[in-house]
Amino acid sequence: MQNKFYRVEADYDSYYFKDKDKAFAFLWQKFLVCCGDAPDEYIKQAFEELNEAYMIDSFGCIQVCGFED
Repeated sequence: MQNKFYRVEADYDSYYFKDKDKAFAFLWQKFLVCCGDAPDEYIKQAFEELNEAYMIDSFGCIQVCGFED
């Protein structure tokens, strides 16, 4: 059986999640803490990039990993 987990890479570290939504929320929250005072256009672009490419350029990414049980 193929199972998925999500590895978030940010701050030169890795964080692991079973739930896709929690992985995305975690990376987005880390981004907002760091860059929340950036211009709205930059934040909007980062949000679109996260949802489309599972990454925020020069900040972090989400990798979908699989394993067999």
